[in-house]
Amino acid sequence: MVARLWAWWKQRQLYWMDYPLRQGMVWAGRYRIEQYIGEGSYGQAYRCTDQQTGSTVLLKRSKPSKREVGQRLLRRESDVMQALRHPQIPSWLGEVVHRRESALVMAFIEGEDLERSMTEQGRTYTQWQALRIVRELLQPIGHLHAAGFVHRDVRIPNVVVCGERIYLIDYGLACRIGEEPQAEGATGISKEQEPIGFADGWEAVKQRMRAPETTSDLHGLGHLFLFLMYAGYEPDEGREELSWEQELTLDTNVKSFIRGLLDGRWQTAMACEQALSHLLQDEEDDG
Repeated sequence: MVARLWAWWKQRQLYWMDYPLRQGMVWAGRYRIEQYIGEGSYGQAYRCTDQQTGSTVLLKRSKPSKREVGQRLLRRESDVMQALRHPQIPSWLGEVVHRRESALVMAFIEGEDLERSMTEQGRTYTQWQALRIVRELLQPIGHLHAAGFVHRDVRIPNVVVCGERIYLIDYGLACRIGEEPQAEGATGISKEQEPIGFADGWEAVKQRMRAPETTSDLHGLGHLFLFLMYAGYEPDEGREELSWEQELTLDTNVKSFIRGLLDGRWQTAMACEQALSHLLQDEEDDG
């Protein structure tokens, strides 16, 4: 009984430590909190108004409960973003300190992420629409790799559509290529969010995506494509779950390309993009 009460009390402490900043609060005398956007494994994100410029920015603070680990990961994310200059990647704007607590400031991307578009609006995609999204994402991924980093979290919540432009956001798990793995906490994917259609299980997929290698992001792209395809998939009631290759109706050459992403056929985003461009060109010619 005492052990349960102690565990409950510790959990309540963590809850209050990580309670979101209140709307209207001004961080570091400059950034007014307008909206709490959400949180990941170690950080919290807020839409803010920069009172010096009047612009809308995103402020990311580490969870107080994560202490030194959270601050270290926030610094790493800041270092990664400072090295990147790409129109499909949010711009790094700086780091600020408020009462001995640091936060990362970056450009706020207006738009809607793919996950919300699918779950709240019921958006579905054809195989060719999904492949064009993959092609767009290869641009920021290639830039990231050329700078010496890997994203390690290429998933639908981290892809934002703003007009005709597609952004890759959230570099909280990004690291240098080949960097030794360190303790980073939970990935933020609950059991209910696990996708269907993967014979090896989502845990194996997640571990593959977290490897500090360029092929990890391409692997993530393959599963992102499958997520988009499963948005419009309705399984037969009572039928045994099969592999994605059996469940989804895809062209043979499309299946081959996605299998290549998942199996690490290409080592670079450029080589992958060349293969995809040929595939899309063939589709346009046939159309």
